[in-house]
Amino acid sequence: MNSGFITDFSKIFEDLPDSIPSMISNKLSADNLEDINTKDLLDLLKRLEMLSELLNLMGSSTPQLVICLQQVIQELRGRSRAKMKGLYVIIDPDATNNRNIFDVTKAAIEGGVSVVQYRDKKLDRSYFLNNSFLLKEICDESSVSFVVNDAVDVARLVNSSFLHVGQSDMEVEFARKLLLSSQCIGTSNNGLAETSVSEEDGSDYLAVGAVYATSTMGKSSRKPVGTETLVEVKSQTDLPVVAIGGINESNLAEVRTTGVDAACIVSSITCAANPEKSVKELLHIWENA
Repeated sequence: MNSGFITDFSKIFEDLPDSIPSMISNKLSADNLEDINTKDLLDLLKRLEMLSELLNLMGSSTPQLVICLQQVIQELRGRSRAKMKGLYVIIDPDATNNRNIFDVTKAAIEGGVSVVQYRDKKLDRSYFLNNSFLLKEICDESSVSFVVNDAVDVARLVNSSFLHVGQSDMEVEFARKLLLSSQCIGTSNNGLAETSVSEEDGSDYLAVGAVYATSTMGKSSRKPVGTETLVEVKSQTDLPVVAIGGINESNLAEVRTTGVDAACIVSSITCAANPEKSVKELLHIWENA
């Protein structure tokens, strides 16, 4: 049994690039982590976690391994957070004018959105899961970040870049325990008090709104927070801030001037006659505001 255990132990790093074992011995400083592509870094994380599990079974651990794991996780999540910028669209069957969600998603991506969130509060879980796999594949083909709304189990199974939770959904602390260590979590917030708590809880991005009055996705009862709140939140955090709620071509430039990292737009994209064209027009406003 011992020889088999040692053999398993030795296989953990056998297929990694030659440079990576030496990086491990050097505690994986942030400088050399940046030189590893994301695919290799995810593989390294998997090996490190396997190593940690094996050492735990032996009743042993090393401070160096803990440091390695923390640095790799921080680097991967930092890369995901860095992609939370530009135009962010929510794909919800209730806001697509009865059109195929995959066609709308592809059109939005062709137009230039950076982030796609999938939200469906009515669909059976098995169908939601299947759709999530397909949507993630579409997003991955264009290097677009994929976000799963609310469903922690689905986010884990499809390995989405992000899980998004509202104030009444599962708390970030508990969601983090169910997700892969490299996955990120975004939260909905109505103002500075909630964003402060969300950041303390470990959120990776802060969605703030509704900025303007909106009736999309049952949000008509929310009191608009206004662009002043966006400025206030952005001044108090280094996390990506996503403006959401009632944003369209008439006010996107105003949102952009607040300094937020991304703007979440729904009906102006998903209900547009030509979603791709709509995104291009919105992106032009965003980039020139």
